[in-house]
Amino acid sequence: MQKESRLINLPSTGNPRRLLLSASSLFFFACSALAQAWLAPKGEASFGAAYQNIYTRDHLFSEGEEYDGGRIRMNVAIFGLNYSFTDRLSASASIPYASARYDGRTPHATSVDNGSYHSGFTDLRLDLRYNLWREPAMITPFVSVIIPTRDYPTFAHAALSSGLEQYVVGVAAGRRLDPILEAGFAQLRYSYAFAEEVLGVSHDRSNVDLEIGYFLSPSLGVSAIGSYQKTHGGIELPLPGTPEAAAFRQTPYYVHHDQLAQSNFLNVGGIVSYALTGTVDVFASYQTMVWGRSVHAIQPGLAFGMSFGFSPRRVIRSFVRKSATGDPSAD
Repeated sequence: MQKESRLINLPSTGNPRRLLLSASSLFFFACSALAQAWLAPKGEASFGAAYQNIYTRDHLFSEGEEYDGGRIRMNVAIFGLNYSFTDRLSASASIPYASARYDGRTPHATSVDNGSYHSGFTDLRLDLRYNLWREPAMITPFVSVIIPTRDYPTFAHAALSSGLEQYVVGVAAGRRLDPILEAGFAQLRYSYAFAEEVLGVSHDRSNVDLEIGYFLSPSLGVSAIGSYQKTHGGIELPLPGTPEAAAFRQTPYYVHHDQLAQSNFLNVGGIVSYALTGTVDVFASYQTMVWGRSVHAIQPGLAFGMSFGFSPRRVIRSFVRKSATGDPSAD
């Protein structure tokens, strides 16, 4: 379920101003904040909020076999804050509030899968980005840490998250597509996550994300997106009803199978974003899984959100000015 606001030049408009675009793949899709190549100018900050709806019916197993393991409905509200210390260095923090429910005939032996919604904050994510190169393309390495905010159940169809600490390193590259497509842009991101081991099993992962976008007007943008994940290590999940699945249930790894699954998948989708003002952006996105192994098969997922850009220095200056004059209408 994650991206932040982006600044990009639009030479085709004849206007040198820079536009704030909230182009997000489910905002911080799957709670993996998709770091962008473009950074906001020094001293600028932005706050983002989004709603994400995820529906799962089929479970995909080690050979891609589909199995109807019951319905999982998850609603996620995600909140993020970004600040640029310089034109090249920025930091961000995000946290999701999730609510999930399982409805099916094969619940796990836990009170979470009782047909009711279970809710709470999950994993805090902190990101640091540094813009290393700007021409002819933006090259921005990043590091991230993901920390569970509390001890929540993870052995459940309706588990809110994996409950594991993760450390992520990666790089984002982006550039405008002129002169071929003057109002177009593309960016590619690669990240490697060092996930907390469970029962001595390593299950790090690589993620590759591609976005190709075009500004239909200075305020309206559209993008096509794709996301690929490859898990290094982990456990292949056997299809229920087979001898392999029966044997797996007798191992200590079974209650950790969601955490340790060798989850590989490919998602595709699109984004529409619109700049309401110079500081407020809204977006809607759509994404679906087209291929997967040992993973919940996410059905077409929708997200809606907004971001608000502001300068903390400007806010403080305005507050001090109002306090000094005693005039609540002072600018």
